[in-house]
Amino acid sequence: MGTIRELTKRERFQLDLWLKSEGITLNWRSRRDTYSDVRPVAEILKKICPSIRLEFYPTVSSFSRRLQNWEVFSYRVLKKLGLRLKKSDLKQLAEGRTGAIDYVLLNVFAQEEVPPTMWSVCKGYGGWSS
Repeated sequence: MGTIRELTKRERFQLDLWLKSEGITLNWRSRRDTYSDVRPVAEILKKICPSIRLEFYPTVSSFSRRLQNWEVFSYRVLKKLGLRLKKSDLKQLAEGRTGAIDYVLLNVFAQEEVPPTMWSVCKGYGGWSS
């Protein structure tokens, strides 16, 4: 998987539709402030992967702790979902860089199916259709 990039208009539209259907509001401020921390992202992904253990991802405010949480989350969850992020990508997420969380969410939900490594974790998930 490449580095975090800006979404195309079509990708942005697909992501916005999915977020709206799930009742999730991402505005410029929440993308930077709320979703720079792993915990809210883990809560979103728990909808498709109920076995994600939220207690592993406490809410934190310092950059170093957010980065540490992203590293753990990337290793335990994102990698198993087929999304491999570089250290620089994880830093962008922890900083709340514009578009970083959008890229991650789109790549997780746009998969045709969950990779076999997550079958035991994400029961009943058949992909994202739109």
